[in-house]
Amino acid sequence: MSAPVNSKRLNPRRREILEATLRVIGDGGVNSVTHRAVAQEARVALASTTYYFDSKDALVEEALELMIARSIEDVRRFTACSDHITHTELIARIVGFADAQINDPLAFLTAQYELMLEAGRREYLHPLARRWTIAYMDGFNHLVQSAGLPAPERAAEMITNFVEGALLNHVTTPSDDFLEAHFRPLLTELVAALDSGLPRLS
Repeated sequence: MSAPVNSKRLNPRRREILEATLRVIGDGGVNSVTHRAVAQEARVALASTTYYFDSKDALVEEALELMIARSIEDVRRFTACSDHITHTELIARIVGFADAQINDPLAFLTAQYELMLEAGRREYLHPLARRWTIAYMDGFNHLVQSAGLPAPERAAEMITNFVEGALLNHVTTPSDDFLEAHFRPLLTELVAALDSGLPRLS
């Protein structure tokens, strides 16, 4: 006998409400999330948001879960590769990942940062944030190791720190030519520096 299906969780309107929650967070931060604000953004009756989500915390938690699932999907898409790739492919894959984060109209990069900050403040969100971090680092560790960079775990940490910092800079000071004029050249220099060998930690 098959397990019962939770039809409430599978209803497309529920997903629309979560997408609207991400837009509200992206525009005004987590503190701007209310059932009324989300209902207006989703263009649904207020009763719909309270039917699917009994509290603001539930809205924020599931919006974070949706964002993490989407981000992990991107990580896996751009880091799934053979065991031997060139530095050119490494750079192209990382630029592709950054492009996906910036230009996916459903990803809302500002909402991602808002939600991760919220996860840092609220203990009940820590497991979700850890799940994202593990998947993120696993993917980039594999990508960097496949490119043959020395000390791959340290190199992957430096590259991911660069990616996150660069994307945050883009959120605060966006530019149309960010990826090709700034991100790719700096990433190329970073990969070349890492390939020349990192000093040993004392």
